[in-house]
Amino acid sequence: MNKNLFIKAKNILRQILPWSVKNVIKKARILTLRGSRFYCPICERSFRKFYKSGVNPRPNVRCPGCGSLERHRLLWVALCNLQDKGIIQVGGRLLHVAPEPCLADKFKKKYDYMSIDLDAKNAMMAMDLTAMTFEDNSFDAIICNHVLEHIQDDRKAIKEIYRVLKFGGWASIQVPMRGDITREDLSITDPKERFRLYGQNDHVRYYGRDFVERLGKVGFEVLFIQKGDLLEPDKLKRISVDCEREVILCRKMKISRK
Repeated sequence: MNKNLFIKAKNILRQILPWSVKNVIKKARILTLRGSRFYCPICERSFRKFYKSGVNPRPNVRCPGCGSLERHRLLWVALCNLQDKGIIQVGGRLLHVAPEPCLADKFKKKYDYMSIDLDAKNAMMAMDLTAMTFEDNSFDAIICNHVLEHIQDDRKAIKEIYRVLKFGGWASIQVPMRGDITREDLSITDPKERFRLYGQNDHVRYYGRDFVERLGKVGFEVLFIQKGDLLEPDKLKRISVDCEREVILCRKMKISRK
């Protein structure tokens, strides 16, 4: 069969098949991938391989079980590690921005959970991260993964995250990084040029290591957690996080700087 026709047929089937049938097909595919080479710490299942994924597809990226990517798995390992050490607390109110289903399911079991997104179909509430309607000091924890690189006024979004976080609370604010200095030109609106410069056509910048300065200016205390401090090399290889270096954890410990 022609490849394009096959893709069209597959997409049509996805739309018309009942959820139960799709679920059976998914489970059947998972069974064919059973093995021990890779392990997902989120859904706690082992596979002989993960699916390819990414703008430029990389091997062993997406978990067949829960759909987690490298950054989700490393973040989950980091949060569990920090909880075990008593550095962050489990429980309380958690805000999940642009929620990833694989993580949402885990957080719902441990926190009083709330999620937001610009699109109401993707979360519990439709809300703009730069103009949240929550009261000050509303949440004990906030998860905001790979969102800020899509937002023009990211500094305003960071201030809002700080505002609605309780004193003593923590936030995971992950962004794609490259180099030391953040590169951005907000006048660029052409999707092809954005793709060339920032890796995706809906990104408005590539963050550098100076991202920590943007977080610190609002009052956050920032901790970089290196993946090598979380797991041994063979275990890191098994959860497949080669493209990730670290997890960024922010703490709200003082009054915001204007």
